[in-house]
Amino acid sequence: MEHVDCDFCGSRDAVEVTRQTDILHRTTDEVFAIVRCTGCGLQFVNPRPTADEIGRYYAEEYSFHAAPSRLRRFLADALEAVANSPLYRLCGLMPYVGRRLGAHVKPCIADPVRRHLPPGTGRRILDIGCGAGMHAHFWGHRGSLLEYRRLAEVSGVEIGNAARRVLKSRGIAAFRSIDDIPPSARFDIIRMNWSLEHVHSPAHYFRFIAEHLAAQGKAVIAVPNYDGLLYRAAPDCVEVPIHLYHFRPRDILNYAQKSGLAVIESTTFSYPEMYAVAAGVCPSLQGAFAGRLGVIEARQMQKTLSCFDALGLGNDFLCVLEKAA
Repeated sequence: MEHVDCDFCGSRDAVEVTRQTDILHRTTDEVFAIVRCTGCGLQFVNPRPTADEIGRYYAEEYSFHAAPSRLRRFLADALEAVANSPLYRLCGLMPYVGRRLGAHVKPCIADPVRRHLPPGTGRRILDIGCGAGMHAHFWGHRGSLLEYRRLAEVSGVEIGNAARRVLKSRGIAAFRSIDDIPPSARFDIIRMNWSLEHVHSPAHYFRFIAEHLAAQGKAVIAVPNYDGLLYRAAPDCVEVPIHLYHFRPRDILNYAQKSGLAVIESTTFSYPEMYAVAAGVCPSLQGAFAGRLGVIEARQMQKTLSCFDALGLGNDFLCVLEKAA
């Protein structure tokens, strides 16, 4: 374990926010403290596992390192399509089917990678924390490197050895660290899809993004929003120790400005399944929610959550950045 100063402002002064153990993956019974820097407000695990130690806190079956089968990808995509289409009403009349579909209800957000990829040939995408490149959290298979390869030259950064082997077997350039990428490399899109909260120094990654974006390039960053409604209700509903940082939107803005980047788009969003999972693992939320919802109830809940999302209280934060003028 190591004690660290604030990654953003360098302050050594912090106050404790909450304590929690690994309630989601159950890799350890150790208890970890999340602290808030009194200088800038950044929240992070302290003390924390070192870079050499953190690997043992990732479960062997950690989902984002896995390579799901083609059948599993197809079923997930099909369930999501039905759950978020008018067909949900008919399917919701069948209890078992309705409960399966309820877990796939989510807001409709256009993939920013596809929206911002420039026209023409020779386009390059870098996905930092890409897993096996066959599935992306929230975006599914369509938002994976395997699919983006149809549109551009793709590369991935992934610390997991098994996942990196899968990438290479698919002909995708795979690096263990951003430090292994040539200094001269430039990318039209750099994505960190729920991976920034896992790194030991966010500042290092923001500097990398600023240095490696092409002239008109865009960075797409998604992280849990610790200002979200769920975390306000239960600050201890956290994925420690593998989530080393617990960002609020203002933290991302601060890092961007310090690194010469500008946030050009941002939104917060939530979906019902996150509440169901949280209620199942977090002691402070047990009994607060009904558990897994049917698709009809989940769609109704999604409408309510969208109102909070518009106020910046969604449990996830998505933003697009570019080099500041």
